[in-house]
Amino acid sequence: MKDKDKEDKQLQEAFDDVFRYSLIMGLKFPWQMIAATLVTIGLRIYKTVLDEEGYKGMTDSIEKNFDHIEPFKDETLH
Repeated sequence: MKDKDKEDKQLQEAFDDVFRYSLIMGLKFPWQMIAATLVTIGLRIYKTVLDEEGYKGMTDSIEKNFDHIEPFKDETLH
């Protein structure tokens, strides 16, 4: 398996695991609280593992792609 394929598979697995746990947490907490927590954790991880230039690049990339983020189709999140 190519490194890119392996990385893509790992990324999908990580997404699926975090999403699954988020759904479980959604039974206990409001969705806005779950979303705010995930965003905060993600930004703190980026701040920890990236240098300032990398962190700025990542947050700029997030901002540039803001309009392209699609909502989940599953209406049970409401």
